Amino acid sequence: MSEQARCPSCGALVSLGADWCGQCFAVLRPADAATGTLEPATTPEDPARGGLEIEGGRPTWTCPACEARNPIEASVCETCETPFARLFQEEDERPEMDPQSAAVWSMVFPGLGHWKLGRKADAIARFAMFGWSFGALMVLVVSRIGKGGFGPTFPLFVLFAFASTTIYILSAVDAYRIASGEEPLVNSRTLLWASAGLVVLSVLIASFVTLPSARR
Repeated sequence: MSEQARCPSCGALVSLGADWCGQCFAVLRPADAATGTLEPATTPEDPARGGLEIEGGRPTWTCPACEARNPIEASVCETCETPFARLFQEEDERPEMDPQSAAVWSMVFPGLGHWKLGRKADAIARFAMFGWSFGALMVLVVSRIGKGGFGPTFPLFVLFAFASTTIYILSAVDAYRIASGEEPLVNSRTLLWASAGLVVLSVLIASFVTLPSARR
């Protein structure tokens, strides 16, 4: 058997033990014992697996954590800072849990179900987002006790109440889906953008609605 084979994606010569092609950056499976040929391990149609691909004539890699597309020269993801080396790491076995139990844990506190399922990064993101939104909601409620309603803070009350409720429900649903072997409704990238949007929206409401009303 020759010590080299051709990449099935671009035809370049690569060693039989290569993990990926140095010409087109396609991730490869080990050579077939009978034919000595290599097979692609990921395809452009499956970016969620964190594959290497060509886009606009330039090689790129898809982050396995947040699914953001990055230039091949980037050593970490430009969105979530996941290292490039994560593309070649074997996935850790996730703890198995009954879907209903995972949902119940998330109903105790959003993110606990993800933590029990071994998705600690997602769990911490939900801990932080729910803790902030629900904490802000409680501060508003306590600050308006005995003042005859929420007054100018009502828009912020609605925003944080909606955010807290949405995170609470989606965390339980996603924990159930993950334990069932399904994809979550909200991935890490969506949660990241939702957190940023909540911050921006709360600042805008406070600056242009709540504060002007309070000064009248």
